[in-house]
Amino acid sequence: MHPFRFVLLLLGSLLGGGTVSVLRGETVSRISLTVATYNVCNLFDTLNDPGLSDEVPAPEAYRFKIGALARVIGELGPDVIALCEVENARVLHDLTASAPIDTLPYRFIHYDSPDRRGIDVALLYRADRVVPVASEPIRVAERYPTRDLLRAEFSVSGTGRRLVVYAVHLPSRRGGLGEADRMRNRIAARLGEWAARDEEKGIGVVVLGDLNDNPDSKMVRRNLSNLRCLTAEPFRRGIGSYAWRDTWVMYDNILVNGAVDPIGDARIFRRAWMLRPDGRFRGYPDRKISDHLPVYVRILYEETPAAP
Repeated sequence: MHPFRFVLLLLGSLLGGGTVSVLRGETVSRISLTVATYNVCNLFDTLNDPGLSDEVPAPEAYRFKIGALARVIGELGPDVIALCEVENARVLHDLTASAPIDTLPYRFIHYDSPDRRGIDVALLYRADRVVPVASEPIRVAERYPTRDLLRAEFSVSGTGRRLVVYAVHLPSRRGGLGEADRMRNRIAARLGEWAARDEEKGIGVVVLGDLNDNPDSKMVRRNLSNLRCLTAEPFRRGIGSYAWRDTWVMYDNILVNGAVDPIGDARIFRRAWMLRPDGRFRGYPDRKISDHLPVYVRILYEETPAAP
């Protein structure tokens, strides 16, 4: 931020995405864009897919989960959100068709990946705030069936700017700690290379997703050092998106390059109804919805006046 810039948040600006900046007496309109990541924890449909180790929830559990996730997204209000652990386009269609987001122009980008359990990453975006220009899956590990990276390039409405978003879900430790570590490092290195190429073109980059590692890990420091990790400082303060053995960890991360202007560090979206109300795991994320909490940040763009 410029030292002489004073940002005045207008009434309702966080909902409508508008701000006004005063710079040396000049008024400049700016647009706020909310980006987020959310591991929705095994969002499987109610059909069994032969050949996959997918779960098959009961219809009532599926309806509850879809409705609760739609409520989370509706209350958070992201313009772009990466979703981890979605089975297919069917569950994304059901999600976007559920209240309260069924009245909003949410669209999704999704590609099937070779993951053993049939879980993929996807991007939900508001079509009135960003317009997709291109998207593609990036397959890194041919002999290790895991989630692809998802790269999508958007035009940010009203700004004349482009934004590249990567949706990421790196391998967990289920396949063995050593093998999973090697694959996380390999995929993270490839992600860093792709992000560097985008930055060379002057394009803003946001990485959203579950890295299955904390911001201070060697994997992040070694492979993604060209990006600024917006979850690092909250994690140092003991804040996290996932509870493990009574400790909060920050596996869900947001990283940006130098062409992105974030408003502060990333934040955790948390509501009481998203947490377990009692018992041994009181205060943990409610697994009937998700065992993770969403992470989000707002980024600023200078508004481009419309041509007369």
